[in-house]
Amino acid sequence: MAESKHNQIAAALKARFEGITGDSGTTYWYTPAKVARVQSYDRLLADPTVGMVYALRAGEERHREESTGAATTGGILAAEAEFFVLLLRPTAAADDNPFGADASTKALEQDRMVRDFLRALFLDVTLGGLASNIADGSLTVDRDVEVEGWAVAEARFTVLYTYPARTP
Repeated sequence: MAESKHNQIAAALKARFEGITGDSGTTYWYTPAKVARVQSYDRLLADPTVGMVYALRAGEERHREESTGAATTGGILAAEAEFFVLLLRPTAAADDNPFGADASTKALEQDRMVRDFLRALFLDVTLGGLASNIADGSLTVDRDVEVEGWAVAEARFTVLYTYPARTP
């Protein structure tokens, strides 16, 4: 039996981000050293020597019956799956002075990470046919995560997909 549609979507997102190769901003700024599916973020900041990290975490899922079917075939269910991607990049920018030159350096690093993420995410909004849409509604980016020695941003989005009732 194949993996769940949700798991296939998470794997496709991971593969998409693993395909990012930095080229000084022509296409992408930074190449992630690691792309990982995680259950929580609490140990990700332990080792800045790892380099840039994309940490993909699943959030809420909602499933509803879209259409009913015969007893032998089942119906179609529609699902919404929330995903979070934490973008982490070690930075030498000092955090001690919010008005210093390093504050804008860190902000620039965050902006470049987010640009790379968005560009990769929206290459194919169906993930090769797995999803109806990878960013239903709004995609939210939070840059208000302050961690000494890291440029950090977190993206939150909802993927829409359907599946036969008997094969979630």
